[in-house]
Parts: sequence; structure tokens; C-alpha cells
Amino acid sequence: MLSLVAVFATSCESWIDSDMNISPNSPSDVPMSLLLPSAEAGIAYSAGGELSRYSCMWMQQISGVTAHAQGYERYILLESDMDNLWKWYTYAGQLMDLKRMIDKSAEEGKESPHFSAVAKILTAYKLGVSTDVWNDIPYEDAFQGETTGQLTATYHTQERVYEIMNTMITEAMSELDAAESIYSPGSEDFIYRGDLSLWKKAAYALRARFAIHLSERNGDAAYTAALAAIGSAFTSNADDMEFDFGLAANEQAPLYQYEDQREGYIGGLGAKMIELLKNGGDTDPRLAVYAKPLADGSYIGHPAGAPLNLASMVGEYFAKADATVTLISYVELKFIEAEANFQLGNFGPAATAYNDAVKASLAKYGVTDATWEAANASETAGTISIDKIMTAKYIATFLQGETFTDWRRYNNIIGLSLAFKHNEDEIPRRFPYPTNERIYNSENMPEYGSITNHVWWDVN
Repeated sequence: MLSLVAVFATSCESWIDSDMNISPNSPSDVPMSLLLPSAEAGIAYSAGGELSRYSCMWMQQISGVTAHAQGYERYILLESDMDNLWKWYTYAGQLMDLKRMIDKSAEEGKESPHFSAVAKILTAYKLGVSTDVWNDIPYEDAFQGETTGQLTATYHTQERVYEIMNTMITEAMSELDAAESIYSPGSEDFIYRGDLSLWKKAAYALRARFAIHLSERNGDAAYTAALAAIGSAFTSNADDMEFDFGLAANEQAPLYQYEDQREGYIGGLGAKMIELLKNGGDTDPRLAVYAKPLADGSYIGHPAGAPLNLASMVGEYFAKADATVTLISYVELKFIEAEANFQLGNFGPAATAYNDAVKASLAKYGVTDATWEAANASETAGTISIDKIMTAKYIATFLQGETFTDWRRYNNIIGLSLAFKHNEDEIPRRFPYPTNERIYNSENMPEYGSITNHVWWDVN
């Protein structure tokens, strides 16, 4: 009997295809051409989703009025609220996919510096938005589970994270210039469709953003570095680094999905945002883009921390299924240019950049008003101020996480009332770390204290 079993087992090995038990839905290897669009979509989804939703409620551009959204507006952001954003939309998701792209592009016979460059630019972007909300985060010691079995990672200081980001940008710029690349991004690149010249502009744009973020640490050197990068970055709205979502159920934009699945959680635009757009009766032409009018044609903002009230909802441009999520834009760069020049005492160039930024913002949304522009986009060396620059940028970067970063750098300019007073009498300045980090990586997770604690670059 045993001999028969042995013969049968041997015979099975000779005629049964061993690949039969390998699921085609669980591939052991994924090509760079599939990793890239997945990473881009995830980065845009988180940028237009949780990253934007939490910070822009705190910045009172939009208002949370029901269930957990009301808690977010009132500064009740819990560790558990961070789990999906940290795991699926940062580490196990986008950053892991991008690291695989970088590693694959260096494999013998697959040397593809163009793919590597794009992955490094996207990694720098993702590390930037992550460290800016959490402060210290892991990177170089992460992603070891598959190869070494190491399931925890040490944290870098935010200062070190910025060094890593800038090194990646430098490497990406060089790799984009490579004369040969076995594989290069093409139509599967949903941001720039494989246009490497635009990726290089995006790299310079991010360098300018990273430089200006460190203004409180580096002073004039930060402004000088930002201006140097801007000279090689975007030259029009057409260059913007952004992602277009689709109409299919699995392609819809994050804000549309949130409002569709959680109707009424967002109570509309914040009172501060509507107040600025109404501009004392000199109505900003972007008002009808940013907000939907009420039945009587009026626009009303929701007061921060107030109970559910009648207010204007987010406009169709941002709230539709196939909306566009902007990651970094020409408009943002022009405001960075205006800020940097102003702080260096170059008031004429600051005024010119400011005027260009405001006009470009209107053009991006297809609105124009010559009379309004004459009154609000005609600054001179004698009239420009840092208050005007940062307030106009707050309006122009509607629903973008940069508003939170800018407020922390200039919190005395955008006057935000406290949405709710509980046990802390301040507006938050960072996100909490997720529950899973505290439970499974507590030996490495920094002691962060309150969400009102400052990140490293947030000195004041």
C-alpha cells in the first residue's frame, strides 16, 4: 500500500501543473506600469480626502456639523481616525508601491531611471504632506516585512525627513535627464501622461514648497532657495500637478464619495471663507465656483463649532464625481514667490507675483471680472503686504492641505475663531499618531503629547 502511495505521489508531480494552485488574483510581481497609477490615485485620494477634510475643517474653509465630522471641526480627532490614512493611504499603500517602483527600476536588465525619478518625486510629495501633519515619521527603516520580517520601524525627526525629501528631488532631477531608460512612464501616468519635462517642473515646484515651509527655521535662506527653485518650475496653470477622478463608481473623487455616503456631515463652507469671498460687498468671482447658492441666491457660511445651520454647500467644481484634486499648482508657486520676495524686501516683484497669482487662480476656474481684478489684483510695491499675500493664498488654495501649513506659519494673519472649547484652548497644529502605532510600535513612536503641540518647523 505504501509503495502505491509513493508511486501515486510521484506520478502526480509529473502530470499536475504546479501553477494550478497559484491565484491569478494574487500576483507575486507587479510591473511598474501598474504600480504607478495605483500610487498616483491613492496619493490624490488621500490629499482630497482625509488630509484635506480634517485640516480644512480646522482652517474653517468647510464646516463639519454631524456625527464624526462635527467632532473633527471641534478638534476631536482620535488615534483611530488615523489608522486608514497611515496604513492604507501612506505606508502599506502609496509609499510601499513607490518603493517597489524605485527598487524595480534599479534591477539588472530593467534599469529605468525615468520611472525611478517619477517614483521619487511622488515619494517626496507624500513624505512632505505626511511629516507636515504628523511631525516625526518612519521611512528608511520601514517596508522590511516582506524581506526581513521586521514589522516595526524607527522614526526620523522631521528635520531628517526634509533632508530625505530634498535628496530624492535632487536624484529625480538627475534621473529625468538620463539618455536611456528601458521603461519610461506613458499613458499609465495619470498626472502627466509620461511628459518628463512636466515632472521636472513638478520637482522644482516641490523644492520651492519645501524651502518655504522652513522659513521659521532658515530665515532668508529659505526664501532665497524657494525663489531659485521657482525659476525652473511651473509657468502656467497647465503645468499643475493634479489628478482627475472619473464617473465610474470605483473612480469617483473623495469629496463626492464622502458627501454621497455621509450626506449632511459637511454643513457647507465656513463663515470665515464666505466672509472673505464676499469681501465687504466686493464679491470675489470665485464665490460661485467654491459654493452653491441657497434657494434665494444668497451665500451663507456656517459659523465654526455651531450646531447644524443653513449654509452654502461646496460647489460642483470640487464636489462632483469626476473632480480634480490639485497636489501643487502654479497659483501656489506664485504666492510662494510673492511671499519670498516680500520677506527679502523685494516689494515690487512681490506685488507682481501676487497679482499674477490672483489672476491665475481666477483663470483656473474659468471666471473673470475686470473690475474686481482692478481692485484686488493691482498691488504695487507701496501697497503689497504679507497679510494680503497670505490671505489671498488662503482663498486660492481652497480645500488644499497647504492652508493648514500656511496658517501655522502665519497664524496671526488668518483670524480663525475657536470652533469649540473643550480641554484645550487652542486650534490643533498636528495630527495624532494612529492607534496601531501606539499598540504595535510603541518603542519607536515618539511621545507627541497634545495635537496642539508644534511640529519641528512650526517654531512660533
